[in-house]
Amino acid sequence: AECLSLLGVARETAAITGAAFKALAITPVAAKSNACFPVKISAANGCGRFTGRVIRNVNAAAPVPGWMKQRLARSGQRSISALVDVTNYVMLELGRPLHVYDLDKLRGGIDVRFGRKGERLKLLNEQVVDVDETVLCITDASGLIGLAGIMGGDSTKAETDSRNIFLESAFFFPDAITGRTRRYNFASDAAHRFERGVDFDNNVAGIERATELIIAICGGEPGPTVDDVAGLPRRQPVHVRSARAAKVLGIDVSDAEIAAIFSRLGLSAAKTADGFSVTPPSYRFDIAIEEDLIEEIARIYGYER
Repeated sequence: AECLSLLGVARETAAITGAAFKALAITPVAAKSNACFPVKISAANGCGRFTGRVIRNVNAAAPVPGWMKQRLARSGQRSISALVDVTNYVMLELGRPLHVYDLDKLRGGIDVRFGRKGERLKLLNEQVVDVDETVLCITDASGLIGLAGIMGGDSTKAETDSRNIFLESAFFFPDAITGRTRRYNFASDAAHRFERGVDFDNNVAGIERATELIIAICGGEPGPTVDDVAGLPRRQPVHVRSARAAKVLGIDVSDAEIAAIFSRLGLSAAKTADGFSVTPPSYRFDIAIEEDLIEEIARIYGYER
């Protein structure tokens, strides 16, 4: 999942080549008003974090800059409108799916909860879907307004005549998203990422980066970034034995070289009596057992060796 963004590919390239990794500098955008929108997380086992920001008086019909259109096109995305293009751009850049609501269409506050039998929703792709207690939903006082981590609803979508918007940057647990799009027979870029695990530590960074781009292109007055955390994944250390790695790989890789590989990958590794205890970072959901770490050693050491 980490390689579904430029940031992730840059991390990988640095690890593989030994080149220095330079993170994108994101400067927080100061609030110009106190405007907020209430959010409640009723399903903490589905949504661990919900970060939001109100931006008023935007020109959503502003032309998209040529450089952004070109970069999106090179990434296989067609330009749609300024607000949609910014969210797609940040998703491709940071691996952070975002959603923009028309603030004036929202009613009474957002609640992230599981669906109820009999509820229906018309999506942005105009498909009407039925939900049940296994489908994580975004709702407001009017009912369903989106399938969490998959696609927004038609009733609250931001359009080129929208003046006030609410920007969402959430973390949804992979188990709460996996398989839902196949049930409805469609795919989305957001679900493709959330199913595999999205960095739960870059919610605010995503909001700040999107705010910066929206204001540069569309203008507007941002409110404060509000970050609600219900509960995030616990990163359990994974133990890898040097002898086990040597047996699986068929070659001896020294502890010093293993430590260097983990360091290049940004993995926090502590030396143990027989190997290493490694804590996966917030953006790696594919490291859970010893064999996962042996695989990391193999690919960075070099299969051709």
